[in-house]
Amino acid sequence: MKSAVRSPWLVLAIVLSLCLSLSFASWDAEDVGRGSRRWQEGGDEGRSGGSGRPYHFGQESYREWAKSRHGHFKVLERFDHELLRGSIGDYRVAYLDAAPRAFLQPSHHDADEIAFVREGEGVLVLLRNGKRESFCIREGDVIVIPAGSIVYSANTHRSKWLRVVMLINPVSTPGRFQEFFLIGSGDERPQSFLSVFSDEVIQAALNTRREDVDRVFESKSKGEGEIYEASEEQIRELSRSCSRGGRGGGGSGSEKEDIQPRSLTGEKPRYSNKHGRFHQITGDQCHHLRKLDMDVTLVNITRGSMTALKYTTRSTRIYVVVEGRDGYFEMACPHISSSGRSERREHEQEREREHGQGRRSEEREREQGRGRRSEEREQEQGHGREQEKSRGYRQVRAQIKVGSVIVLPAGHPATFVAGNDGNLALLSFGVGANNDEEVFVTGGNSVLKQLDEAAKALAFPQQARELADRVIRAQPESVFVAGPQQQRRVADM
Repeated sequence: MKSAVRSPWLVLAIVLSLCLSLSFASWDAEDVGRGSRRWQEGGDEGRSGGSGRPYHFGQESYREWAKSRHGHFKVLERFDHELLRGSIGDYRVAYLDAAPRAFLQPSHHDADEIAFVREGEGVLVLLRNGKRESFCIREGDVIVIPAGSIVYSANTHRSKWLRVVMLINPVSTPGRFQEFFLIGSGDERPQSFLSVFSDEVIQAALNTRREDVDRVFESKSKGEGEIYEASEEQIRELSRSCSRGGRGGGGSGSEKEDIQPRSLTGEKPRYSNKHGRFHQITGDQCHHLRKLDMDVTLVNITRGSMTALKYTTRSTRIYVVVEGRDGYFEMACPHISSSGRSERREHEQEREREHGQGRRSEEREREQGRGRRSEEREQEQGHGREQEKSRGYRQVRAQIKVGSVIVLPAGHPATFVAGNDGNLALLSFGVGANNDEEVFVTGGNSVLKQLDEAAKALAFPQQARELADRVIRAQPESVFVAGPQQQRRVADM
């Protein structure tokens, strides 16, 4: 009788456990015994959950910042996981899409912006240092917009959308930035920041009656937010003074700060072969990028090909997929014990909140505090069981497509693989790039080829030394190589 009563509950428990196991990250049991684990996201969009979540962000991770029928501006969620917070926690990725003849009204951000024109063409005007700088921008351009510069822009094409990818570095509040509008749009957002000042202050500052100020700066004529349509004549007028050489529209000469747009794709690739190519702008070429300790790279991987395994020595790289729909990336990630414990703590605290166990939560927090202090002592001593576990690695892997964002921390070997349906193009912002180096683990320029004979004799088993030499030298291509699908015939030999 008891078994008959339990049976429905048992079936329900089994169903729930199966659903949960499919919802979270899956571990490959075959790899656990070899000191590595494999993690793969449970969906193309990179949904939250699973220990690999901090490194991949899908379309669902963006939120609309501004939207009208003439365009939209969306911003990626913060890099607030403990594994990323220290290196890129202050940065935000953003997308701007503007329809033909769309105009973005004047505003300024409390943040530096590095913008890449993914598609289309337009005009961008900066008001800074007491002058106006007007630039023609087009596909492949990179431009740095210093914090506080008043900016307005327009899509100058009659039929093509202007699409821009940005990395934003807030200067006032870490990880958060705001847009300040001098001219409002009436009932629709945004309002002019002048509207919050008192009548006496505004009238004294502008030497004008408050009523006149409101009529000018809080106009209700547009009513479409900050992105609206301009006439062809207005677009032509905006474009008339734009330049690609650092001058234009009242500018008094080019500056040492290299504000003018630089074409990322217009110059010779830093490296290319039949499997791919990449272009790069570094701090040596752009003074403002050096000031920000950054570089910008565009990687284009030929259909079916991949990048050789590599890592960076100092920079954390933020990749944004700008072309491709069926590629993926893989990365070797250490089992950092503090990360695992942190995730367990968060899970336990959430469970306690759900059950209203406040007292137990306080006791657990005290225990966790003691545990953290104990962990710190272990790390200072340079030994302990948890540090033993850090010798293992897990494989982080995710399908990627246009709009996906991937973060590769310094020192983490990784690769990108293009699918068979088309090329895979990735825009990369390198944070902490001034003294950075790329280290290739595989390929014609592999670091392994620099091992001397004595080191090889000590590192490799005696019976495998000749084989080690053949393996290290077997890949003749550098930087970009044939992908897994193209290499199947090698495995069959």
